[in-house]
Amino acid sequence: MAQSDQVSIQIPKSRWNEGSAFIATAYFRLRSTAAAATPTNVRYRIDNLSTRTELAGWTTVSAASNISIAITATHNAIQNNASKTERLQLTVAADHDLATQHRETKEWTITNLYGMT
Repeated sequence: MAQSDQVSIQIPKSRWNEGSAFIATAYFRLRSTAAAATPTNVRYRIDNLSTRTELAGWTTVSAASNISIAITATHNAIQNNASKTERLQLTVAADHDLATQHRETKEWTITNLYGMT
């Protein structure tokens, strides 16, 4: 099994209405050849950068050359109703806590919709 040294995260778009759900996909590659690689382990977490709140702590998923991560309506809930928008961040770690660990992040914005409390 080749060690992944590159993580690429894709999300369908960078701006969502509060309460929306989507799937993020993380791809693991070898930087030298761009070939798909399966890390030893994979973990992810989701944080609200605007409120400095952890929405999902480190979560382990089955290692593969690419993984799908469900970003739920609960993750995309506005935390502070006075905010017009909030920034969220997904962090994915390949080979978490190993010498070969590599992390990558992807951010998106959620828009506060009037009357959605």
